[in-house]
Amino acid sequence: MSDIFTIFFLILVGFCAVSAFTTYGLGMYAFAQNPSSAVNRLFLAVTLSATCWAIGEFLFWHSAGYEGSLFWLRASSFWVFVAVFTAHFTLTFTNHPLARKNKRGILLVSLYLPALLFTLLGLFTDQIYTVTLQPGTGYVYLSSAGPISLAAKAYVSLVMVWAVYAGISSWRRVRPGRIRRQNRLVGIGTATVVVFGALSGLILPTFGIYTVNLVFIGIVVFSLLIAHAIHRYGMFTLSPQTAVPEILRTMPDGLVLTDMDGRIIATNAAAAEVFGVAEGDLSEQPVGRFIPDTAYAAIRTAVTQQGRFSDLEVVTDGKKNRVLSIAGAPVSDPDGEPAGVVLIIRDITGRRAAETALRTANQKLSLLSQLTCHDIGNDVTGLSWYLSLLSEDRMHHDGDVYLSRSIEAAERIKKHLQFSREYQMIGVYQPVWQPLETMIEHAVSAIHHPGIEISVRTAPVEIYADPLSPKVVYNLLENALRHGGELTRIEITACEQADGTLTITFEDDGPGVPDDEKEQIFRYGYGKNTGFGLAFSRDILSVTEIGIRETGTASRGARFEILVPPRAWRAVARKEGGPCTDG
Repeated sequence: MSDIFTIFFLILVGFCAVSAFTTYGLGMYAFAQNPSSAVNRLFLAVTLSATCWAIGEFLFWHSAGYEGSLFWLRASSFWVFVAVFTAHFTLTFTNHPLARKNKRGILLVSLYLPALLFTLLGLFTDQIYTVTLQPGTGYVYLSSAGPISLAAKAYVSLVMVWAVYAGISSWRRVRPGRIRRQNRLVGIGTATVVVFGALSGLILPTFGIYTVNLVFIGIVVFSLLIAHAIHRYGMFTLSPQTAVPEILRTMPDGLVLTDMDGRIIATNAAAAEVFGVAEGDLSEQPVGRFIPDTAYAAIRTAVTQQGRFSDLEVVTDGKKNRVLSIAGAPVSDPDGEPAGVVLIIRDITGRRAAETALRTANQKLSLLSQLTCHDIGNDVTGLSWYLSLLSEDRMHHDGDVYLSRSIEAAERIKKHLQFSREYQMIGVYQPVWQPLETMIEHAVSAIHHPGIEISVRTAPVEIYADPLSPKVVYNLLENALRHGGELTRIEITACEQADGTLTITFEDDGPGVPDDEKEQIFRYGYGKNTGFGLAFSRDILSVTEIGIRETGTASRGARFEILVPPRAWRAVARKEGGPCTDG
């Protein structure tokens, strides 16, 4: 070989080595920026396949004999996948419709299956390239004569031209800015690879020139352009194609993308959590399966008439009813035609429960204020009357009676004020999730119950209730001990009913409650003591719509049931069997 040809040969082989190093480094860097991004993973596939191809090319031209040259030629047969990965990367990076999940079948058939076929033919046959000894040059590889080699070249050319076209189209469509500059650099780099590849694979062989593949010069240029895009325009770190998927994956609100027929195309993990299913079970399902039909009809109407909507409240079906706030907007395809609807779903169950609790507490406080003012007013009037009689005649023969009744009136006023102080705390603090076992344990340990067995059988659950709710447990235990007579046992259980309600039962073996008093005992002022305990307990529970009732049998023992709706309780660590279930 002449000196000029030797220098030229060394330069081209050097480009193979440079290409291998630069593509590997770029690919690993991009992948490290966001391993979960499809764009970054595809770019890694492009660069690693290009690296392996460059190494194979480098070692082919350094092989001394036929066997070594043939081995490295066939080891490089997967070069077809460089074109395929490049096209797939470009489609995904430019957010082309064919890059969507529901189009994977098209890409598999049009890109990957032909590439696999040509790769296998290159590995095990001489139908695409053959090794031959070129006088004055050494061993070179030539295109085989036949339709398969021609088909492989035509296929790779079409794929690369498609990639260039997708890049240029995206560049022209995107508004000026970082993304447009990134697309321009990707398009230029891909076009450069195509030009050098065509020069080496199609043009030079027609003139009988066989040398080191010039495509690696194009790959080096492509790598330099990508490096510039990374450094100057934040490629792989700032582009929507890389940032948006990660944002959607981690955003706290649920996202659902549907087609025009209401079938789910894509979702995120938050949506699956809201609907209570696995993320993989949402794809291709009708959205009406997870949102009531009336709500979905309202969504369709809002999108049709308004174009977009927000704050549409929906209550889901099922045991654990959830209140959802849904916002949505239509989605168009690249041609501007309606393609689907995007829904943003937020679980506002807790917020609605807190608002209801606050509203209920305000209503209770208003009622209490009226009742307290009325009762205290009556007692003050009576007290004033008796004191007036005493002031007129301190030696009156009923003076002791007047004094006694004055003291009683003052005590009643004191109790009213004390109860008012406790009652005004209802709803002051937002309801919270409280462990049922802890509430019961604290109440049992705080009350004196010598000789009384208190049995507790509850699953580990939490109750969403007013912070004063532990006082309810204490009041029920105190009520049983105070009015239980020959009481010997109190049993506390928690069972989930068929409709999802959690029933917490306080049952004793005392005298029970007569049928005509089962509702009256929850009224203020009724009872043998203050008449406040059970009424107070009912109001505390009602803050989060928890009910309480007495269902025992007179003479056989009292039985108080606390009825917790499905949305106001949750299992925290279900043991085998979970909460017992009543049919």
